[in-house]
Amino acid sequence: MIKFNFLDSYLFKIIYAWEQRKLRDIANYRNGKAHEQVEDEDGKYTIINSKFISTNGKVQRYTNEQVEPIFDGEIAMVLSDLPNGKALAKLFLVKEDGKYTLNQRIAGITPKENIDPIFLNFRMNRNNYFLKFDSGVTQTNLSKSQVENFIALYPTFDEQYKIGLFFTQLDDTIALHQRKLDALMRMKKGFLQQLFPRNEEIVPRIRFTDFDEEWELRKLDEITERVRGNDGRMDLPTLTISAGSGWLDQRDRFSGNIAGKEQMNYTLLKKGQLSYNHGNSKLAKYGAVFELRAYDEALVPRVYHSFETNVLATSDFIEYMFATKRPDRELAKLVSSGARMDGLLNINFDEFMGINVNIPSVEEQQKIGQHFKYLDNTIALHQQKLDQLKILKKAYLQNMFI
Repeated sequence: MIKFNFLDSYLFKIIYAWEQRKLRDIANYRNGKAHEQVEDEDGKYTIINSKFISTNGKVQRYTNEQVEPIFDGEIAMVLSDLPNGKALAKLFLVKEDGKYTLNQRIAGITPKENIDPIFLNFRMNRNNYFLKFDSGVTQTNLSKSQVENFIALYPTFDEQYKIGLFFTQLDDTIALHQRKLDALMRMKKGFLQQLFPRNEEIVPRIRFTDFDEEWELRKLDEITERVRGNDGRMDLPTLTISAGSGWLDQRDRFSGNIAGKEQMNYTLLKKGQLSYNHGNSKLAKYGAVFELRAYDEALVPRVYHSFETNVLATSDFIEYMFATKRPDRELAKLVSSGARMDGLLNINFDEFMGINVNIPSVEEQQKIGQHFKYLDNTIALHQQKLDQLKILKKAYLQNMFI
């Protein structure tokens, strides 16, 4: 359990009344200026624009001219965004002098005396007051008066400081867990590249102890068998494959079961069996394969190519082998005219079963599968912790700012 020790000591013991104020009464507003003519990829100053703020500083442009300086303790605010965009009214709190310059369509907010900038940043960031100006149809452009008329309740400076400190610690904890999760994802990606042979190679670059035999080239139908049909039970979970998340219950992904009458033709899949969703997507150009693990039985779309391994292969290994994208070169040979109208690639079951794959002994497959399952479980735990922290922050933002 994640604890914030200072919560018990003083944070919620402050009982002074909060005072309603307009932004114009507690902060000064100014607009940024155009930088297009002075951009320089080798510049010493970072231009704070919409992209910089919306990507949390990952996308940066530079200049050698600090056209509109912004200083430590000031706040930059996105004023313009596309309909239903995620950048409108997003804020960036400046924490050092001599580094940033403010671009046009970005407001600079300077808190006055007795207003804590960290508190104000959390108070204003993506506040619903600003989001209501987004019609969802045309681009939103917040005006100076709209921003300055933002009304909110403010406690004493001491309480502002303590609330800001709390949310800063919470944000730091979230950032730490995100970095750990990102590191695990990079580790998994690296192992997927190292523990499977490259195309045209017969052994991987890294192997577990006691394994030194060459891998064998086999057709998929030599190591698997087809799974099809169902036994008439329609009360089983109805699943779909997401290239990024694996198996998902249709009720969760689509807010309801979308199978309709077609569910009668769905395939009954049992734990340990696999399906190939030959749908084209950004994450999986030639489709994705996943093993059923979280359910004992489920119904899956008949259009998926469902199968199970025989004694020559393990389901875990097959899933992770497809995750390497190594089989994509074989699958690409089968695609004749891109995706069909329903988004599926023109790859029938027999063609899919005819692709060549490299496999080691069953014992080595088991070792590889166990390794990646452990990694996936660790990743899932870190993702769960991160999600819990974000939910916690959202709840505090809703309840702490009266």
